[in-house]
Amino acid sequence: MFMEMLIQMLTVVTSFIFVLIITPLLRKIAVQANLVDKPNIRKIHNQNIPLIGGISIWIASTITIFMAILSWQEFSKIKWLWIGATILLFVGILDDKNDIRASLKLAIQLLLAHFTFMQGIKITSMYGILGIYAIPEEMQYILTIIVITGVINAFNLMDGIDGLAAGLAMIGLMVFTWLAWITNNQLLMVLYLSLIGALMGFLNYNFSKTKKIFMGDAGSLFLGFLLVVSALILIQSAQKTEKITTVIPCIIGVLFLPVFDSLRVYRARIKRGKSPFKADKTHFHHLVLSLGLGHQRATILIVGVLCILLTISIIVGSFGGFTLMLVATLFVFWMSSKILEINAQIVDWQEKIKNMEINN
Repeated sequence: MFMEMLIQMLTVVTSFIFVLIITPLLRKIAVQANLVDKPNIRKIHNQNIPLIGGISIWIASTITIFMAILSWQEFSKIKWLWIGATILLFVGILDDKNDIRASLKLAIQLLLAHFTFMQGIKITSMYGILGIYAIPEEMQYILTIIVITGVINAFNLMDGIDGLAAGLAMIGLMVFTWLAWITNNQLLMVLYLSLIGALMGFLNYNFSKTKKIFMGDAGSLFLGFLLVVSALILIQSAQKTEKITTVIPCIIGVLFLPVFDSLRVYRARIKRGKSPFKADKTHFHHLVLSLGLGHQRATILIVGVLCILLTISIIVGSFGGFTLMLVATLFVFWMSSKILEINAQIVDWQEKIKNMEINN
């Protein structure tokens, strides 16, 4: 037991150190290649920031994983998970560099979701949510495609302030590490621990004032794919066992905030007669920023909200059933969002009144 814990700690530390070593070199390359996030009216930074966080996380975690596993045959058990995530990493790099069309990104995500389903990684049941259990093969396909692409894009949209996507991913990966342990998925544990270490290294630079880097679409798409597809693998590992009553609430709790925040924003945009994909400042992190908090405090608060939603999901899901769990978690999220929306409206009114007074 002690040796297992030591190996796990070494996995985290090794990945963390690799990020610290390779990031300075990647920053220089990014500046020369113009792989940077440039200031504009929607951004608060006033200088070019290298978009190499995702690349740094990928390199460090890949090296660490191959150092920790015993053979290629062992790695082949999760090879599609890593290949699919790596493809999206490179799609994200192209998008960070050249702003590729949203329709092309979606097409690639749909294609990867299709191949994920063909690998046998899919949703086969609703596990009693809304009274639904087993679902037909055609519905399994549709639901799997929607969930994979939906979560990838939802997580991508959470990368709006310093540390947020990384913080949410770290909480999710910590929970998934425990789920991998109770479902006897040792290789997934290595994967998660290597990513946790890499994310810790990334945050060291992301919060820096002088050596700041951003994750970029490369990082958020990469992590989004890993989280949602490995979640499906964990659910399949727990199927037909009593552990499913633990795995489902944990996974829903981890993914709830990004997914339902995206649905909330899409619904509000459509209600206002706008495209659901037209960028604005109505996401949960924008509402939190309207409280007057800086990026770090806003990130801590949002991660705290995620932990609350996760706790509610686990407690209610374990004792009250999955449908009640979904209703309870949704209610708490809805109340939190409404309070923040009211505050944002008040702040907006105050700004308008102040501007009117200045103009007069």
